[in-house]
Amino acid sequence: MTEKKSALVILLVAFLSLAGLGQAASDSDVGMKYRAAWMHPGQFGADQAAALPKMQKTLDEYVLAGIDTLVMLVKNTSGYVYFKSQVGVMDPAYDWDFLDVFLKEARKRNLTVHPWFCVFPETAIVGKVRENPEWLIKGRADEMVGAANPALPEVRKYELDLMMEVVRRYPVDWIHLDYIRFPCAPAEPYFSFDARTRELFKEHTGIDVLTLKAKDSGNIFWNEWLEWNRDKVTLFVQELQAALKGCGRKVMISAAVFPDPDNAAVLIGQDWPRWAREGLIDMLCPMLYIDNMVLFEKYVRKAVHIGKGRCLVLPGIGIRSSHNQNTPERMIEQMKVCKKAGSDGVIYFSSYSLNEPFLEKLKAAK
Repeated sequence: MTEKKSALVILLVAFLSLAGLGQAASDSDVGMKYRAAWMHPGQFGADQAAALPKMQKTLDEYVLAGIDTLVMLVKNTSGYVYFKSQVGVMDPAYDWDFLDVFLKEARKRNLTVHPWFCVFPETAIVGKVRENPEWLIKGRADEMVGAANPALPEVRKYELDLMMEVVRRYPVDWIHLDYIRFPCAPAEPYFSFDARTRELFKEHTGIDVLTLKAKDSGNIFWNEWLEWNRDKVTLFVQELQAALKGCGRKVMISAAVFPDPDNAAVLIGQDWPRWAREGLIDMLCPMLYIDNMVLFEKYVRKAVHIGKGRCLVLPGIGIRSSHNQNTPERMIEQMKVCKKAGSDGVIYFSSYSLNEPFLEKLKAAK
């Protein structure tokens, strides 16, 4: 290569670097305050001796990848828990205190842990839910689903007691809410038509919801039914916040929420803009699991607009989910979208899929 050509190559590389068009420059432009990941105990297995070295290796890799916040499942959709509990039922595969061990390993690495509760699903119907089957949501045809009914005070107290047990027993600074809503299957909306719920609604409105002939938005009673159920989910968040304020130290609330706030409020009773507006939560994690970059940016900007200045906003990036299958390169692009929109960070779903290609990208993009 001639000296003249060499000089041109050097100038071109310098120009690309300054312009931010080079790959290294592009990948490095994703620095944000938080990088989080949703995690599951099953990633390490139920045998404590085998799980510990896997846990240590994973957390060391996460530190190198700039991940600083771990949202660790402690109550799954079956209703089992992964901590020593006098309120709930431990996953029978675990005979050791998973949460205690995990917290100790996280603290060694200065990692923040959010104990993650799948709040209302109870598909295994265990413990107190088995003792109180009337807590489960019942459809119009008397069919029951594996989800506890947020409209019932007894249900809200049970789920709250589980969370407060963790707060009292373990040195945690956060509680993470998932499935903080009514179920979206077998249909939306799917509220409960059990006798006690109907009676509570009748006390509120004077009518039995089963007597309604018009079940549409033109009927004020039907609109009130939707709002009444939605308010019960919000009431749970309010009850949790009040209990945390009385625990003697600051414990904050983060929440995984559905992508579109308007649809979520009507169809699953999840009014997360209200939670942000009223200061009920400290971190929003909208689950934006999609590979379409245009739509991803649209919903990121909507979430940031709702939460900015009210709470932290960490859009959820799906690595692999039922809605998408990402690539390391697209993950970086989505992180750049989040940073440009003004989010406080990102959270990855989930740790199961954060394999070496994704982690290597994150290490290079710190």
